[in-house]
Amino acid sequence: MEPNRQPVSLPRLFIILLLASLFFLGGIILLADIKCNYDIENWWAPPYPNAETVHPIEYDLFRPRALGVTTWTMRSPDDVETVKQFYRDKRIETLNSDRTRGLAWAESFVQPAENGEGSLIILSSACGT
Repeated sequence: MEPNRQPVSLPRLFIILLLASLFFLGGIILLADIKCNYDIENWWAPPYPNAETVHPIEYDLFRPRALGVTTWTMRSPDDVETVKQFYRDKRIETLNSDRTRGLAWAESFVQPAENGEGSLIILSSACGT
């Protein structure tokens, strides 16, 4: 005796495939966002120690310093050369550890603060763009 099987209707099959595709795509986007955030925060443009945020972080996608483009402006009491050396050392450490850029791109721009004391740090990052 054969089991009584009902064929799956075409609209129902379409909906199942559509939901599976959206779930798969959402998972890939989530993983890319997590990976971008980790790489930017830990390797390519970590926040400078003891710096304070000057302007709200500007970003264009789900969250700052992940997928999309982010700009973060900070101020530090340290002089410009000390801050630049921190980012040079971090970049060399990252490159020596054989890390590839992957999806993430980041850059640090350092200039004297407006009042002449300390440094103004602008961290710009982009991922998946």
